[in-house]
Amino acid sequence: MTAAVSNWYHTRAKSYYPSCIELFGKPTSISNTRHGFALWKTRGLFSEHILRDESVKHCVPRNHYDYFYSSIKFFIPADKVFNVLKISGSINYDGLKKQITARCGGIGANYATLYLGMMVAMGKMNIDDIKSGEIYPKYISGEMKSHSEMKKEMLQLKKENHNKFKKELESDFAPYAFTQCYKEQKGSNKTLRKRRIDKDVIKHKLINTRDEDCSVGNKNVCCPHMPPDDKGRYKATNETNILYYGNNTYKLNTCCTMCSDAMNTLAKSDPKKFHIKYISRYLSNGDMVVKNQHTKKEVQILEKTN
Repeated sequence: MTAAVSNWYHTRAKSYYPSCIELFGKPTSISNTRHGFALWKTRGLFSEHILRDESVKHCVPRNHYDYFYSSIKFFIPADKVFNVLKISGSINYDGLKKQITARCGGIGANYATLYLGMMVAMGKMNIDDIKSGEIYPKYISGEMKSHSEMKKEMLQLKKENHNKFKKELESDFAPYAFTQCYKEQKGSNKTLRKRRIDKDVIKHKLINTRDEDCSVGNKNVCCPHMPPDDKGRYKATNETNILYYGNNTYKLNTCCTMCSDAMNTLAKSDPKKFHIKYISRYLSNGDMVVKNQHTKKEVQILEKTN
């Protein structure tokens, strides 16, 4: 029988394959390659078993190696998920499949791990009690209950769980991650996306009459003096001049010389009013960030030249 897994690398997983055949029969699917697997889809308590060509070292509750997976369809309430995962690093929960899985070194340890996980999930055992003593290893060894006894109780637990959480088992989201499924808005996705893009452009993006982006941080291509046109576009800059403000000089870009002259005149005659109308802030290097006097949007960074 080991010929079916002859190309596997890990001896423990390879040696366990004959036991799986005795327990579950011929695998549903098998890959006889290094890092391969054997899969059994089952009915009853378990949904599936997977034997993987791997050897995951695990030092609790005793030194051992994991390679055999067993899964049960079982819903875990959001407030119990973390406590279930605390039982062992070898237990996992898929919130979308609603499937609890144990990966141990054989079916016996998987029974014990899943039994405890199901008991905690249903509020019939406390995680603190499990972690406080030698309960987990005693369940694995069969000292607390035989594996057949655990299986009988697990079948009953699964039945209770499926009756209590029928709606949750059919849901398409994990309740510990989301509270409900995404709801489509009216209208096509393409139309909604276009509306969002158009709205975003109008709200955030600054465009000049050449359809260039003139947001601060890009090129200084929007005039701070002239008002936008009826489409909300700022006058494109064509002239580079010097702005004299206080005791400093700055490089100013405007759509025409007239705008530059008007700004320099105000800066000289009424510096306070100029500050209110045009200056938004200063950068750490001394450069001046100016806003359009009509919209109050920042449109240019004036480089300090002295």
